[in-house]
Amino acid sequence: MSQISQRILILAGVLTVLSFKGALGIMCYHCNSEFDPRCGDPFDDYSLGHLNCSMKPSPDHLQNPEAVVCRKITQKVYGKTRVLRDCGYIRDDRDDRECVKRLGTHDVQALYCACTTDLCNSAPTTILSNKDSNIFMKALPLALTL
Repeated sequence: MSQISQRILILAGVLTVLSFKGALGIMCYHCNSEFDPRCGDPFDDYSLGHLNCSMKPSPDHLQNPEAVVCRKITQKVYGKTRVLRDCGYIRDDRDDRECVKRLGTHDVQALYCACTTDLCNSAPTTILSNKDSNIFMKALPLALTL
């Protein structure tokens, strides 16, 4: 077999593997620290399940049925922290760069992080204290007017 034929065969093999990986979809950790403490921070992935997101039924209300990100949601409800790791279906400009903090009523906080590579939702995160988040929320309107 000539060198050119070998190179073409190798290139075809690489392209086949890459297209097969794309067909499998993104792989994400799938757990909830409420039911398995290893899912929390610090994260212990030993024997924790991960999921090929293309095998998971997508939510009916979404237009894009294919999971495109892995999500990590850190919730703090009445002082108790819970971590959820799962597949995500909606992209955002902040994916892979920053997490989004949401404050709710009755001492509820959530930090949403999304990333686009396999098993990337294993990274640690922290939730700001109430004092820190209050300072941030009060300073935000001032920063927007500058």
